[in-house]
Amino acid sequence: MRAFFLFSTVYMVFAIIFAPFFMDGGMTGFVAVTRSAYLLWQTGKYFLIGILIGLIILVLTVDRDVLRARFPVIGLALFASVFIHAGFTVLKNVMSFITPYFADPLMASVDKALHFGVDPWVIAHWMGDYLPTNLMIYSYLTVWALPAFALPVIIALTDEDRARMMRTLILYAVAWIFVGNVLAFSGLSVGPVFYDRLLGGERFAGLTVALVDSGVAASGIGVTQKALWEIYAGHSVLIGSGISAFPSVHVAIATVAAIYMCERSKWLAPLAVTFLFFTLYLSIFTGYHYAVDGYVSIIVIFCVWWVLRRRNNAV
Repeated sequence: MRAFFLFSTVYMVFAIIFAPFFMDGGMTGFVAVTRSAYLLWQTGKYFLIGILIGLIILVLTVDRDVLRARFPVIGLALFASVFIHAGFTVLKNVMSFITPYFADPLMASVDKALHFGVDPWVIAHWMGDYLPTNLMIYSYLTVWALPAFALPVIIALTDEDRARMMRTLILYAVAWIFVGNVLAFSGLSVGPVFYDRLLGGERFAGLTVALVDSGVAASGIGVTQKALWEIYAGHSVLIGSGISAFPSVHVAIATVAAIYMCERSKWLAPLAVTFLFFTLYLSIFTGYHYAVDGYVSIIVIFCVWWVLRRRNNAV
């Protein structure tokens, strides 16, 4: 955990030093806070609820002596998680200052071709008529937040398998940094929900109507989408902001969590697969992502996991 903490610290420091070179107004633009901060908080509070509830349950189930013995490691894990997310969101914000969004037409075309001439959001909303989407959307904001922001802490609290711990922490870093920063820059896109605002036209006008009809536009997700666009349009930076559709970090983190759950217990496998499926589904249903965003994230995480497992078995 010490190495993971040092790595996350270096990553955050690099992001803080690197970003102002490309921000409007330099460091002044980097630290600017707009009125959209309040809008962003409307969904941020749901993330916080999910994290706190999950960690409280875990702490209550861990033996007190074990908890005291692991307290230093838990502290390192907590700070490492914060540093990785801070570095990620800073670099995510600055990508559109380095180069404009360019990949959406390609992503939309590939998405439609992969699904036999139908946009995946259409399929997702058809499926939504038979699923408890309102409950699922709330879980998309809360349940996902626990592994997304606290997986290192969960590992520090409950896991004694050092090889599994290191493997999962590497996957966690890959999801945020390689998928969320490196690959994202190679296919910089805003996603279906912002497509028409960026490029004009009515390519995804049907999605806009569907999001209103399904209640997504009025939910915490809709509020967040509005805030993200206002922050982007205002050339500002906030922790938790930034638009980048390809690949899906949401799905990448869900994949890491699903793999970890399967490694911990075969009895968790059905829950893990369900969690991953619904995360992928909701990323499309809400308009945040093209389906290909999630597919690529799953493939990348599984490939890295396979290499790490093979390396571990060889050792």
